[in-house]
Amino acid sequence: MERLLKNISFVILIGLIIITFSQCGDNKKQNRPAPNSTRTELKPVQYSFDNPPQFRKDGELSFINKTSNNIIFSIDIEIASNDMERARGLMFRPEMDENKGMLFLMDMEERQSFYMRNTIIPLDIIYVNAKFEIVDIYENTEILNEASLPSAAPAKYVVEINAGLCEKYGIKIGDSIIF
Repeated sequence: MERLLKNISFVILIGLIIITFSQCGDNKKQNRPAPNSTRTELKPVQYSFDNPPQFRKDGELSFINKTSNNIIFSIDIEIASNDMERARGLMFRPEMDENKGMLFLMDMEERQSFYMRNTIIPLDIIYVNAKFEIVDIYENTEILNEASLPSAAPAKYVVEINAGLCEKYGIKIGDSIIF
């Protein structure tokens, strides 16, 4: 019994020594702002035609032919996944390369409706359901037009690409997307 108590005491002593030495190291505190200090608030950028957003590559998207399952065309995408990004979309941008586009991730699969307010790039707007199938396309939309462009069927995703690319690459209702 005495030997057991000596072993336990020895283990406890070693543990205390380890704890003591680990706390003796670099005791510099991290610089954190005081609770009531003045902080610089991040303010949303106010985009305009004079200050357009820059393209941000968030991923890649490919259009897939319904019949052959071959890739028809691929683009780099900027993803709009929150209310502010979805509302702004491609507004104020003076141009967009052919191999770029925007993918809108909607909260629910339902009939969607887009318009061309403050958009000066003619677009093809492609509505896609939750199964990634294209359910509707508006080709060659009119710039700066605020008329509603509703989907013919429920959509979970919307893709915007330069006008004329659906015709150029043969992208049709029934084809699908992957990203």
